[in-house]
Amino acid sequence: MKPAFLTDAQIDARALAHRRELGFRDDQGIDFITLMTKLKRRYPNFAYERVPDSQLGEAEAQWDSQTKRLLVPEAVYAAANRGEGRALMTVAHEVGHALLGHEGALHRAPAGNRTERLSPRVRAMEYQARRYAAAFLIPDIEPVRHLSAGEMSEHYGVSMSAAMLRKSELR
Repeated sequence: MKPAFLTDAQIDARALAHRRELGFRDDQGIDFITLMTKLKRRYPNFAYERVPDSQLGEAEAQWDSQTKRLLVPEAVYAAANRGEGRALMTVAHEVGHALLGHEGALHRAPAGNRTERLSPRVRAMEYQARRYAAAFLIPDIEPVRHLSAGEMSEHYGVSMSAAMLRKSELR
């Protein structure tokens, strides 16, 4: 199945809508455990599972649409619980796959990996999930547009590289 074509504006709008449906305020950062709890409450079939670090190979986490399960390696789980921005972005990326309705076993791995290079379908879904994660964690609202990347990083608890990317997207 080919993923639906979504513009950047549509991805941003969906991420903001999902963020609000889950009960997160626009001016609030998102923490891992609260996110998992709210996802489970809103989507009863959703589940996440901690797995050994070696289980997913180079993948930092994985969404499986058949089992409706997010697999999170122990190291990413621990980092997300500590509030580390990269781990939170990894989780938000997989949540993006889930809430955008992407089908298959999809995972966040280094950009440009072999599967992504060879498959336009996977490339499109990975792009959408990357965009979604940034928009979910840093919403496109007027006050945010006036923040520097450093302020975005600090306020929303994301990595500086994620904040810089989001800042460029909001221009």
